[in-house]
Amino acid sequence: MGAMNAKAKDLRGHYEVEERLKNQGNRVHYELVHSVNNILNGKRRSDGSPDPQFPGARDQLKGKQLERICTALIVGVYSGGDTTSGSEKVVRKQSAGKITEERVIVPSSMTCGHILMTGLPGAGKTHLGKVASSLFGLSFGRFQMTPDKTPREITVYASKEGDETFINYSALFNNMVLADEINRATPKTQSALLEGMSEGSVSFKSKGTDITEVLPHPFIVMGTQNPLEHEGTYPLPEAQLDRFMMNILFPLADKETIIAILRFLKIQLSTMTRPVTNAEQILRCREFIWNEIEVSEEIEDYIADLIVGCYDPLQFKDIFPSIHERSGLVKNPPNVRAAMHLRNASKTLAAIRGSRKVEARDVKKRFYEIVNHRFILNENLRGEFAKYGGRDEFVRLLVIGDKERDMHGILDVVPVPE
Repeated sequence: MGAMNAKAKDLRGHYEVEERLKNQGNRVHYELVHSVNNILNGKRRSDGSPDPQFPGARDQLKGKQLERICTALIVGVYSGGDTTSGSEKVVRKQSAGKITEERVIVPSSMTCGHILMTGLPGAGKTHLGKVASSLFGLSFGRFQMTPDKTPREITVYASKEGDETFINYSALFNNMVLADEINRATPKTQSALLEGMSEGSVSFKSKGTDITEVLPHPFIVMGTQNPLEHEGTYPLPEAQLDRFMMNILFPLADKETIIAILRFLKIQLSTMTRPVTNAEQILRCREFIWNEIEVSEEIEDYIADLIVGCYDPLQFKDIFPSIHERSGLVKNPPNVRAAMHLRNASKTLAAIRGSRKVEARDVKKRFYEIVNHRFILNENLRGEFAKYGGRDEFVRLLVIGDKERDMHGILDVVPVPE
């Protein structure tokens, strides 16, 4: 009963923010919070009751972890990636055998904050992608990444039949793309996604001519990967990992989640997911976040301190005091791109709670998920990782600590601005 009351209070708080922004006349900010409420909880009638014709993510995604990934996906869609500003590109296009060239402005809001999900297959990640794309009103594409998948199969290529040349577009040419079991593909094929993720465009050759195709926008990649100890996997290249704004660890479903899914399956066939927002609205809200949400110098300093704290976490005596060798733990730490992703996600989180100013709590909220996949640790210390439940649990403790075990992490020891 207490949990239900807490959830009801949480929902009431969201709708109070929405109403306040509406009364203040902040049209785009209101539009953002209204859309997020609709995505999570479905549309509501004029009397405030749920509209069964427009269910939200919480009606269709069962289990705490799926809901957490959905909220991460919302942050990713409304956040800019690591592009700092708009740019002008020369785009060459081929139609009916003729190549034309034009200059295109690629806006700063082109690429989103891509999301990586790490866990075993069969946990509902594909279902999440389909439900989310429908709620966002975005097109959805999916790749099943396999060892024999080639780079051209996941981008675009030219083919010839007789005298005709055809351009073949892959599922990458959608707003929301699921790269399922991405680390089963070879590193070369994994890297083929890199240009699209970073630039929002894809380049290829046709008749010796370089052609650039701009992807639909907004554009976000959801990658799923199996744990590295899983047979038949290739570690993602560091450059590829770095392009993902967040990595959400996806454990096996607990009993409560399994029961909720089984019960939901009884009514799933009668549930239709309808859009509650659209690409145009999302881009408008993203521009608002990019231009209007303030990040003070104190918060920028805090973000920088957190990232620098990741370089050598054992410099802090309260972090893993039992480890005697205090140097060489981190071979490659989170870097400047992690700081950019942290800033952008924090701006989105501040906007969603109805504020125009980022606070430390916004920075803390997704810090662990933004940095956990970027740590390249010294494998000579595997024995230490094993003491704490393996590499992933070790990194979790390194970043956020564990109050019940009286363990401190980076978030505990880096001073928070007042």
